[in-house]
Amino acid sequence: MNVALLPLRPLLVRDWMQAQPLTIPGDTLVSEAKRLMSEHRLHALPVVEQGRLRGLVTRANLLRMGHFVLHTQDADEFAFFVSRLQVKDVMVRRPATVQAGDSMEQCLARGRELGVAQFPVMEDGRLVGVISANEIFQLAAHCLAAAHAADAAPIPCDPPSSRSLP
Repeated sequence: MNVALLPLRPLLVRDWMQAQPLTIPGDTLVSEAKRLMSEHRLHALPVVEQGRLRGLVTRANLLRMGHFVLHTQDADEFAFFVSRLQVKDVMVRRPATVQAGDSMEQCLARGRELGVAQFPVMEDGRLVGVISANEIFQLAAHCLAAAHAADAAPIPCDPPSSRSLP
């Protein structure tokens, strides 16, 4: 059977995103956001206030900010950074988003176009997940492994939620 002739199920963002993401309000201290990201092994935290997405703070934002503050070697700036700087001061405002019903192909194209490695995922105007380069990499690895494992069988690119773990 020729795999190229089989209809493929669209790969949707909703099937690969991190659902129900951890969120933080804008007045969260940067030091707390950094702790949460490390503790939960996240690359981004959506900033949500009154049920609305207000921004996105990323590990890269925090690393750049921390690197800058450390290199100034100013004790007052460092103390401010550690004890009073809030997420709303460093977050990406109005971040680019994708829709839960978008295809993974659309998500990849948007990420490449904007140079973005993670997106808040929206559905009906509300935040429902986050998708990052990690999930996109998992998708690619899964599909490649399935392609190599099955010589003439269909390539099952099922989302993680529908797969059983070995």
